[in-house]
Amino acid sequence: MQLLSVINFNDLLKSIVIMLLTILLLGLLLKKLNQPYFVAYIIGGILLGPYLLKIFSNTDTITVIGELGLLVQMFFVGTKMEIQTLAKSIEKPIVGVLVQLFLSFIFILILGLYQKWSWQEILLFSFIISLSSSAIILEYLEKNNEIKTPLGTLTSGILILQDFMLVPMLLTINFIGQKALTIDQIIPLALSTIAITIFLKAIFSKKVINLHFPEKLKDDHEAQVFIGLLLCFGFGWLTQMLHLSAAIGALIGGILISKSNSMQWLEVRLIPFRVFFLSLFFLSIGLQINVDFLIHHLGLIFLIVAIILFVNSAINAFVFRLFKESWRNSVYAGALLSQIGEFSLVLCLVAKTQNLVNEFWYQLTLSIISATMLMTAIWINIIRTFIYKQASHLRNVGDFMYRKLKKSKKYGNTILYNDNLKDT
Repeated sequence: MQLLSVINFNDLLKSIVIMLLTILLLGLLLKKLNQPYFVAYIIGGILLGPYLLKIFSNTDTITVIGELGLLVQMFFVGTKMEIQTLAKSIEKPIVGVLVQLFLSFIFILILGLYQKWSWQEILLFSFIISLSSSAIILEYLEKNNEIKTPLGTLTSGILILQDFMLVPMLLTINFIGQKALTIDQIIPLALSTIAITIFLKAIFSKKVINLHFPEKLKDDHEAQVFIGLLLCFGFGWLTQMLHLSAAIGALIGGILISKSNSMQWLEVRLIPFRVFFLSLFFLSIGLQINVDFLIHHLGLIFLIVAIILFVNSAINAFVFRLFKESWRNSVYAGALLSQIGEFSLVLCLVAKTQNLVNEFWYQLTLSIISATMLMTAIWINIIRTFIYKQASHLRNVGDFMYRKLKKSKKYGNTILYNDNLKDT
Protein backbone atom coordinates (compact mmCIF):
# COMPACT_ATOMS: atom_id res chain seq x y z
CA MET A 1 0.00 0.00 0.00
CA GLN A 2 3.05 2.27 -0.13
CA LEU A 3 2.10 3.65 -3.55
CA LEU A 4 -1.37 4.62 -2.37
CA SER A 5 0.04 6.48 0.61
CA VAL A 6 2.44 8.38 -1.65
CA ILE A 7 -0.40 9.75 -3.78
CA ASN A 8 -2.50 10.49 -0.66
CA PHE A 9 -5.17 7.94 -1.47
CA ASN A 10 -7.33 8.92 1.50
CA ASP A 11 -7.72 12.52 0.27
CA LEU A 12 -8.35 11.32 -3.28
CA LEU A 13 -11.04 8.91 -2.13
CA LYS A 14 -12.67 11.59 0.04
CA SER A 15 -12.74 14.03 -2.92
CA ILE A 16 -14.34 11.44 -5.19
CA VAL A 17 -17.00 10.58 -2.60
CA ILE A 18 -17.85 14.25 -2.03
CA MET A 19 -17.97 14.85 -5.80
CA LEU A 20 -20.32 11.92 -6.42
CA LEU A 21 -22.57 12.83 -3.48
CA THR A 22 -22.75 16.48 -4.58
CA ILE A 23 -23.61 15.58 -8.18
CA LEU A 24 -26.21 13.04 -7.04
CA LEU A 25 -27.97 15.43 -4.64
CA LEU A 26 -27.88 18.34 -7.09
CA GLY A 27 -29.07 16.08 -9.90
CA LEU A 28 -32.05 14.79 -7.92
CA LEU A 29 -32.94 18.32 -6.82
CA LEU A 30 -32.71 19.80 -10.30
CA LYS A 31 -34.57 16.86 -11.82
CA LYS A 32 -37.61 17.90 -9.79
CA LEU A 33 -37.28 21.28 -11.51
CA ASN A 34 -37.10 19.54 -14.92
CA GLN A 35 -33.44 20.49 -15.37
CA PRO A 36 -30.96 18.12 -17.09
CA TYR A 37 -28.10 16.54 -15.19
CA PHE A 38 -25.39 18.59 -16.93
CA VAL A 39 -26.63 21.61 -14.95
CA ALA A 40 -25.80 19.70 -11.76
CA TYR A 41 -22.33 18.90 -13.15
CA ILE A 42 -21.47 22.55 -13.81
CA ILE A 43 -22.88 23.80 -10.49
CA GLY A 44 -21.09 20.95 -8.72
CA GLY A 45 -17.81 22.02 -10.31
CA ILE A 46 -18.31 25.60 -9.14
CA LEU A 47 -19.08 24.47 -5.56
CA LEU A 48 -16.19 22.00 -5.32
CA GLY A 49 -13.65 24.15 -7.15
CA PRO A 50 -10.69 26.17 -5.82
CA TYR A 51 -12.82 29.29 -5.23
CA LEU A 52 -15.44 27.84 -2.83
CA LEU A 53 -15.13 24.51 -1.01
CA LYS A 54 -11.64 23.82 -2.43
CA ILE A 55 -12.27 20.07 -2.67
CA PHE A 56 -10.39 20.17 -5.98
CA SER A 57 -7.58 22.72 -5.99
CA ASN A 58 -5.64 21.28 -8.94
CA THR A 59 -8.13 21.03 -11.81
CA ASP A 60 -5.74 20.10 -14.63
CA THR A 61 -6.24 16.32 -14.35
CA ILE A 62 -10.04 16.52 -14.29
CA THR A 63 -9.97 18.97 -17.20
CA VAL A 64 -7.94 16.54 -19.32
CA ILE A 65 -10.21 13.64 -18.40
CA GLY A 66 -13.21 15.85 -19.13
CA GLU A 67 -11.92 16.46 -22.65
CA LEU A 68 -12.16 12.72 -23.19
CA GLY A 69 -15.87 13.15 -22.45
CA LEU A 70 -16.17 15.27 -25.58
CA LEU A 71 -14.72 12.44 -27.65
CA VAL A 72 -17.14 9.91 -26.15
CA GLN A 73 -20.03 12.31 -26.80
CA MET A 74 -18.99 12.82 -30.44
CA PHE A 75 -18.70 9.04 -30.81
CA PHE A 76 -22.30 8.68 -29.64
CA VAL A 77 -23.38 11.51 -31.94
CA GLY A 78 -21.99 9.46 -34.82
CA THR A 79 -23.81 6.30 -33.72
CA LYS A 80 -27.12 8.21 -33.63
CA MET A 81 -26.75 9.81 -37.05
CA GLU A 82 -29.28 8.89 -39.71
CA ILE A 83 -26.67 9.00 -42.47
CA GLN A 84 -28.91 8.30 -45.43
CA THR A 85 -31.46 10.89 -44.31
CA LEU A 86 -28.75 13.48 -43.70
CA ALA A 87 -27.04 12.72 -47.02
CA LYS A 88 -30.28 13.28 -48.93
CA SER A 89 -30.73 16.72 -47.39
CA ILE A 90 -27.15 17.84 -46.71
CA GLU A 91 -27.69 21.08 -48.63
CA LYS A 92 -30.01 22.50 -45.96
CA PRO A 93 -27.60 22.04 -43.03
CA ILE A 94 -24.74 23.50 -45.09
CA VAL A 95 -26.77 26.56 -46.07
CA GLY A 96 -28.08 26.88 -42.51
CA VAL A 97 -24.61 26.84 -40.93
CA LEU A 98 -23.22 29.36 -43.44
CA VAL A 99 -26.16 31.75 -43.01
CA GLN A 100 -25.96 31.38 -39.24
CA LEU A 101 -22.22 32.12 -39.24
CA PHE A 102 -22.71 35.15 -41.52
CA LEU A 103 -25.47 36.64 -39.36
CA SER A 104 -23.44 36.00 -36.19
CA PHE A 105 -20.51 37.84 -37.79
CA ILE A 106 -22.75 40.80 -38.72
CA PHE A 107 -24.06 41.03 -35.15
CA ILE A 108 -20.57 40.89 -33.60
CA LEU A 109 -19.24 43.29 -36.25
CA ILE A 110 -21.83 45.93 -35.30
CA LEU A 111 -21.15 45.39 -31.60
CA GLY A 112 -17.38 45.34 -32.16
CA LEU A 113 -17.33 48.57 -34.13
CA TYR A 114 -19.29 50.25 -31.36
CA GLN A 115 -16.93 48.87 -28.68
CA LYS A 116 -13.83 49.44 -30.87
CA TRP A 117 -12.72 45.82 -30.83
CA SER A 118 -9.89 44.62 -33.07
CA TRP A 119 -10.78 42.59 -36.15
CA GLN A 120 -9.20 39.53 -34.50
CA GLU A 121 -11.56 39.85 -31.54
CA ILE A 122 -14.55 40.37 -33.85
CA LEU A 123 -13.71 37.21 -35.80
CA LEU A 124 -13.05 35.18 -32.64
CA PHE A 125 -16.31 36.16 -30.90
CA SER A 126 -18.23 35.52 -34.15
CA PHE A 127 -16.92 31.96 -34.11
CA ILE A 128 -17.68 31.52 -30.41
CA ILE A 129 -21.36 32.57 -30.50
CA SER A 130 -22.08 30.60 -33.70
CA LEU A 131 -21.38 27.17 -32.17
CA SER A 132 -24.22 25.51 -30.26
CA SER A 133 -23.93 22.57 -27.87
CA SER A 134 -24.24 19.15 -29.50
CA ALA A 135 -23.92 17.47 -26.09
CA ILE A 136 -26.93 19.33 -24.70
CA ILE A 137 -29.28 19.55 -27.68
CA LEU A 138 -28.82 16.05 -29.08
CA GLU A 139 -29.48 14.64 -25.61
CA TYR A 140 -32.54 16.90 -25.32
CA LEU A 141 -33.88 15.77 -28.71
CA GLU A 142 -33.24 12.14 -27.85
CA LYS A 143 -35.05 12.37 -24.49
CA ASN A 144 -38.06 13.99 -26.18
CA ASN A 145 -38.08 11.43 -29.03
CA GLU A 146 -37.55 14.23 -31.55
CA ILE A 147 -34.13 13.33 -32.93
CA LYS A 148 -35.57 11.32 -35.86
CA THR A 149 -38.30 13.80 -36.75
CA PRO A 150 -37.75 16.06 -39.81
CA LEU A 151 -37.06 19.03 -37.53
CA GLY A 152 -34.76 16.93 -35.35
CA THR A 153 -32.86 15.64 -38.38
CA LEU A 154 -32.30 19.15 -39.71
CA THR A 155 -31.26 20.42 -36.27
CA SER A 156 -28.88 17.47 -35.83
CA GLY A 157 -27.40 18.09 -39.26
CA ILE A 158 -26.71 21.74 -38.42
CA LEU A 159 -25.14 20.76 -35.07
CA ILE A 160 -22.88 18.17 -36.71
CA LEU A 161 -21.73 20.57 -39.41
CA GLN A 162 -21.06 23.16 -36.72
CA ASP A 163 -18.77 20.62 -35.07
CA PHE A 164 -16.97 20.11 -38.37
CA MET A 165 -16.52 23.89 -38.62
CA LEU A 166 -14.33 23.71 -35.51
CA VAL A 167 -11.34 22.65 -37.64
CA PRO A 168 -11.21 25.70 -39.98
CA MET A 169 -12.03 27.93 -37.02
CA LEU A 170 -9.06 26.59 -35.05
CA LEU A 171 -6.80 27.05 -38.07
CA THR A 172 -8.04 30.61 -38.47
CA ILE A 173 -7.33 31.38 -34.81
CA ASN A 174 -3.81 30.00 -35.24
CA PHE A 175 -3.22 32.31 -38.20
CA ILE A 176 -4.66 35.46 -36.66
CA GLY A 177 -2.70 34.70 -33.50
CA GLN A 178 0.46 35.14 -35.61
CA LYS A 179 1.50 31.59 -35.02
CA ALA A 180 1.88 30.40 -38.58
CA LEU A 181 1.86 26.73 -39.45
CA THR A 182 5.02 25.24 -40.92
CA ILE A 183 5.09 23.44 -44.26
CA ASP A 184 5.53 20.15 -42.35
CA GLN A 185 2.15 20.78 -40.72
CA ILE A 186 0.31 22.22 -43.72
CA ILE A 187 0.99 19.27 -46.07
CA PRO A 188 -0.26 16.50 -43.70
CA LEU A 189 -3.22 18.70 -42.79
CA ALA A 190 -4.26 19.16 -46.42
CA LEU A 191 -3.75 15.49 -47.29
CA SER A 192 -5.60 14.25 -44.22
CA THR A 193 -8.51 16.61 -44.89
CA ILE A 194 -8.82 15.25 -48.43
CA ALA A 195 -8.53 11.64 -47.21
CA ILE A 196 -11.24 12.13 -44.55
CA THR A 197 -13.52 13.82 -47.08
CA ILE A 198 -13.17 10.85 -49.45
CA PHE A 199 -13.70 8.43 -46.56
CA LEU A 200 -16.87 10.18 -45.42
CA LYS A 201 -18.18 10.30 -48.97
CA ALA A 202 -17.69 6.52 -49.24
CA ILE A 203 -19.51 5.99 -45.92
CA PHE A 204 -22.40 8.22 -46.95
CA SER A 205 -22.79 6.38 -50.26
CA LYS A 206 -23.18 2.93 -48.66
CA LYS A 207 -26.27 1.87 -46.78
CA VAL A 208 -24.52 -0.80 -44.70
CA ILE A 209 -20.86 -1.56 -43.93
CA ASN A 210 -20.09 -5.12 -42.83
CA LEU A 211 -17.06 -5.28 -40.54
CA HIS A 212 -17.41 -9.04 -39.90
CA PHE A 213 -16.70 -9.23 -36.17
CA PRO A 214 -16.81 -12.71 -34.63
CA GLU A 215 -20.21 -13.80 -33.39
CA LYS A 216 -18.80 -14.76 -29.99
CA LEU A 217 -18.07 -11.09 -29.25
CA LYS A 218 -21.81 -10.49 -28.91
CA ASP A 219 -21.68 -12.30 -25.57
CA ASP A 220 -18.30 -11.00 -24.44
CA HIS A 221 -19.19 -7.75 -22.64
CA GLU A 222 -15.62 -6.96 -21.54
CA ALA A 223 -14.28 -7.23 -25.10
CA GLN A 224 -17.16 -5.10 -26.38
CA VAL A 225 -16.25 -2.26 -24.02
CA PHE A 226 -12.60 -2.25 -25.09
CA ILE A 227 -13.47 -2.46 -28.80
CA GLY A 228 -15.80 0.49 -28.48
CA LEU A 229 -13.31 2.64 -26.57
CA LEU A 230 -10.56 1.61 -29.01
CA LEU A 231 -12.62 2.81 -31.98
CA CYS A 232 -13.58 6.05 -30.20
CA PHE A 233 -10.15 7.07 -28.92
CA GLY A 234 -8.25 5.37 -31.75
CA PHE A 235 -9.95 7.40 -34.47
CA GLY A 236 -9.59 10.48 -32.26
CA TRP A 237 -5.87 9.92 -31.83
CA LEU A 238 -5.45 9.33 -35.58
CA THR A 239 -7.08 12.61 -36.60
CA GLN A 240 -5.19 14.44 -33.83
CA MET A 241 -1.92 13.12 -35.25
CA LEU A 242 -2.98 14.47 -38.66
CA HIS A 243 -3.39 17.96 -37.13
CA LEU A 244 -7.20 17.71 -37.17
CA SER A 245 -9.58 17.79 -34.23
CA ALA A 246 -9.73 14.54 -32.24
CA ALA A 247 -13.50 15.09 -32.00
CA ILE A 248 -13.81 14.56 -35.76
CA GLY A 249 -12.08 11.19 -35.47
CA ALA A 250 -14.41 10.10 -32.65
CA LEU A 251 -17.38 11.20 -34.75
CA ILE A 252 -16.14 9.13 -37.71
CA GLY A 253 -15.78 6.10 -35.43
CA GLY A 254 -19.38 6.52 -34.31
CA ILE A 255 -20.60 6.90 -37.91
CA LEU A 256 -18.80 3.66 -38.77
CA ILE A 257 -20.71 1.92 -35.97
CA SER A 258 -24.03 3.33 -37.15
CA LYS A 259 -23.42 1.92 -40.64
CA SER A 260 -22.57 -1.58 -39.45
CA ASN A 261 -25.34 -3.99 -38.50
CA SER A 262 -22.80 -6.27 -36.83
CA MET A 263 -21.66 -3.72 -34.23
CA GLN A 264 -24.83 -2.12 -32.86
CA TRP A 265 -24.17 -3.69 -29.47
CA LEU A 266 -21.17 -1.37 -28.90
CA GLU A 267 -23.40 1.63 -28.29
CA VAL A 268 -25.23 -0.08 -25.41
CA ARG A 269 -22.02 -1.20 -23.71
CA LEU A 270 -20.49 2.28 -23.71
CA ILE A 271 -23.41 4.23 -22.21
CA PRO A 272 -21.94 4.20 -18.63
CA PHE A 273 -18.62 5.54 -19.98
CA ARG A 274 -20.46 8.28 -21.83
CA VAL A 275 -22.19 9.39 -18.62
CA PHE A 276 -18.97 9.30 -16.61
CA PHE A 277 -16.65 11.12 -19.03
CA LEU A 278 -19.22 13.70 -20.08
CA SER A 279 -20.01 14.50 -16.44
CA LEU A 280 -16.32 15.17 -15.82
CA PHE A 281 -16.21 17.49 -18.84
CA PHE A 282 -19.03 19.69 -17.52
CA LEU A 283 -17.60 19.41 -14.00
CA SER A 284 -14.27 20.72 -15.31
CA ILE A 285 -16.07 23.75 -16.76
CA GLY A 286 -17.45 24.63 -13.35
CA LEU A 287 -14.04 24.11 -11.73
CA GLN A 288 -12.46 26.75 -13.99
CA ILE A 289 -15.01 29.48 -13.22
CA ASN A 290 -13.65 32.18 -10.93
CA VAL A 291 -16.46 32.78 -8.44
CA ASP A 292 -15.09 36.15 -7.33
CA PHE A 293 -15.07 37.33 -10.95
CA LEU A 294 -18.56 35.89 -11.48
CA ILE A 295 -20.02 37.73 -8.47
CA HIS A 296 -18.28 41.00 -9.29
CA HIS A 297 -19.52 41.02 -12.91
CA LEU A 298 -22.84 39.22 -12.37
CA GLY A 299 -24.99 41.99 -13.88
CA LEU A 300 -22.84 42.29 -17.00
CA ILE A 301 -22.73 38.52 -17.50
CA PHE A 302 -26.50 38.03 -17.31
CA LEU A 303 -27.13 41.02 -19.54
CA ILE A 304 -24.86 39.55 -22.21
CA VAL A 305 -26.37 36.07 -21.70
CA ALA A 306 -29.89 37.44 -22.22
CA ILE A 307 -28.81 39.28 -25.38
CA ILE A 308 -27.05 36.20 -26.78
CA LEU A 309 -29.99 33.87 -26.10
CA PHE A 310 -32.37 36.30 -27.77
CA VAL A 311 -30.11 37.11 -30.75
CA ASN A 312 -29.11 33.48 -31.37
CA SER A 313 -32.77 32.43 -31.14
CA ALA A 314 -33.71 35.08 -33.69
CA ILE A 315 -30.85 34.16 -36.05
CA ASN A 316 -31.61 30.44 -35.97
CA ALA A 317 -35.37 31.00 -36.25
CA PHE A 318 -34.69 33.06 -39.38
CA VAL A 319 -32.51 30.23 -40.77
CA PHE A 320 -35.29 27.67 -40.27
CA ARG A 321 -37.87 29.99 -41.82
CA LEU A 322 -35.65 30.09 -44.91
CA PHE A 323 -36.30 26.36 -45.19
CA LYS A 324 -40.08 26.91 -45.14
CA GLU A 325 -40.51 25.56 -41.61
CA SER A 326 -43.61 26.73 -39.73
CA TRP A 327 -43.18 29.73 -37.45
CA ARG A 328 -43.67 27.51 -34.39
CA ASN A 329 -41.01 25.01 -35.49
CA SER A 330 -38.65 27.85 -36.41
CA VAL A 331 -39.00 29.58 -33.04
CA TYR A 332 -38.57 26.24 -31.24
CA ALA A 333 -35.46 25.35 -33.28
CA GLY A 334 -34.10 28.83 -32.64
CA ALA A 335 -34.41 28.25 -28.90
CA LEU A 336 -32.74 24.84 -29.20
CA LEU A 337 -29.67 26.36 -30.88
CA SER A 338 -29.57 29.57 -28.84
CA GLN A 339 -26.86 28.59 -26.33
CA ILE A 340 -23.09 28.73 -26.86
CA GLY A 341 -21.63 25.23 -26.97
CA GLU A 342 -18.77 23.25 -25.49
CA PHE A 343 -16.56 23.62 -28.58
CA SER A 344 -16.64 27.39 -28.04
CA LEU A 345 -14.76 26.66 -24.81
CA VAL A 346 -12.08 24.98 -26.94
CA LEU A 347 -11.87 28.09 -29.16
CA CYS A 348 -11.66 30.29 -26.08
CA LEU A 349 -8.83 28.21 -24.58
CA VAL A 350 -6.84 28.23 -27.85
CA ALA A 351 -7.38 31.99 -28.18
CA LYS A 352 -5.96 32.44 -24.67
CA THR A 353 -2.86 30.41 -25.53
CA GLN A 354 -2.47 32.55 -28.67
CA ASN A 355 -2.73 35.71 -26.52
CA LEU A 356 -5.83 36.86 -28.41
CA VAL A 357 -7.71 37.34 -25.12
CA ASN A 358 -6.49 38.36 -21.69
CA GLU A 359 -7.57 36.83 -18.38
CA PHE A 360 -10.56 39.18 -18.07
CA TRP A 361 -11.98 38.23 -21.47
CA TYR A 362 -11.24 34.56 -20.84
CA GLN A 363 -13.15 34.49 -17.54
CA LEU A 364 -15.95 36.59 -19.00
CA THR A 365 -16.31 34.32 -22.03
CA LEU A 366 -16.08 31.19 -19.87
CA SER A 367 -18.79 32.51 -17.52
CA ILE A 368 -21.07 33.53 -20.40
CA ILE A 369 -20.72 30.19 -22.21
CA SER A 370 -21.44 28.28 -18.98
CA ALA A 371 -24.41 30.53 -18.16
CA THR A 372 -25.98 30.05 -21.61
CA MET A 373 -25.67 26.27 -21.21
CA LEU A 374 -27.16 26.46 -17.71
CA MET A 375 -30.04 28.59 -19.00
CA THR A 376 -30.75 26.38 -22.03
CA ALA A 377 -33.45 24.19 -20.47
CA ILE A 378 -35.18 27.20 -18.88
CA TRP A 379 -35.05 29.19 -22.12
CA ILE A 380 -36.40 26.28 -24.21
CA ASN A 381 -39.25 25.73 -21.75
CA ILE A 382 -40.12 29.44 -21.87
CA ILE A 383 -40.20 29.39 -25.68
CA ARG A 384 -42.18 26.12 -25.80
CA THR A 385 -44.75 27.50 -23.36
CA PHE A 386 -45.02 30.71 -25.36
CA ILE A 387 -45.52 29.11 -28.78
CA TYR A 388 -47.98 26.50 -27.52
CA LYS A 389 -49.95 29.10 -25.60
CA GLN A 390 -50.08 31.22 -28.72
CA ALA A 391 -51.21 28.24 -30.76
CA SER A 392 -53.85 27.34 -28.17
CA HIS A 393 -55.02 30.96 -28.06
CA LEU A 394 -55.38 31.06 -31.84
CA ARG A 395 -57.27 27.77 -31.83
CA ASN A 396 -59.62 29.08 -29.13
CA VAL A 397 -60.26 32.26 -31.13
CA GLY A 398 -60.90 30.16 -34.24
CA ASP A 399 -63.35 27.90 -32.42
CA PHE A 400 -65.15 30.90 -30.95
CA MET A 401 -65.48 32.57 -34.35
CA TYR A 402 -66.67 29.32 -35.90
CA ARG A 403 -69.42 28.91 -33.29
CA LYS A 404 -70.52 32.51 -33.73
CA LEU A 405 -70.61 32.16 -37.50
CA LYS A 406 -72.53 28.89 -37.31
CA LYS A 407 -75.02 30.57 -35.00
CA SER A 408 -75.33 33.46 -37.47
CA LYS A 409 -75.99 30.99 -40.27
CA LYS A 410 -78.66 29.26 -38.18
CA TYR A 411 -80.57 32.54 -37.87
CA GLY A 412 -80.17 33.39 -41.53
CA ASN A 413 -77.40 35.97 -41.19
CA THR A 414 -75.45 36.26 -44.43
CA ILE A 415 -72.15 36.87 -42.61
CA LEU A 416 -71.07 33.25 -43.18
CA TYR A 417 -69.77 32.76 -46.70
CA ASN A 418 -67.90 29.48 -46.26
CA ASP A 419 -69.40 26.58 -44.34
CA ASN A 420 -65.95 24.93 -44.17
CA LEU A 421 -64.34 27.78 -42.25
CA LYS A 422 -63.36 25.52 -39.36
CA ASP A 423 -61.28 23.36 -41.69
CA THR A 424 -59.42 26.37 -43.00
